[in-house]
Amino acid sequence: MKNFLTLLATITSLSAYILVGVLGAQAKCPICPSSLNGVSLSRSCTNANLSITSCIYPQGKSSVTCSYSSNGSVRSGSDPKCPNKVSTATGHCGCSTMGLVHE
Repeated sequence: MKNFLTLLATITSLSAYILVGVLGAQAKCPICPSSLNGVSLSRSCTNANLSITSCIYPQGKSSVTCSYSSNGSVRSGSDPKCPNKVSTATGHCGCSTMGLVHE
């Protein structure tokens, strides 16, 4: 019985440790500027597997796309109008369209 209680205490302790470790390490995501040269953000989306956030701004029949790495630095291939660095935040990284969040 003593060995069983010791084993149970060890399992409980490890489970709590793993749970805190998993929930405590939330992803950092770049925050897309709400507008770019006077044009409002239409969509933002984070690909957690690649650690890339894309910010899309409509411009006539096309759009301007800014892509950022997880530290907020602009990635190559982004439009030259995109800021070189944006702020980041910890939390849910999903996709949003005009303020609506989809995960």
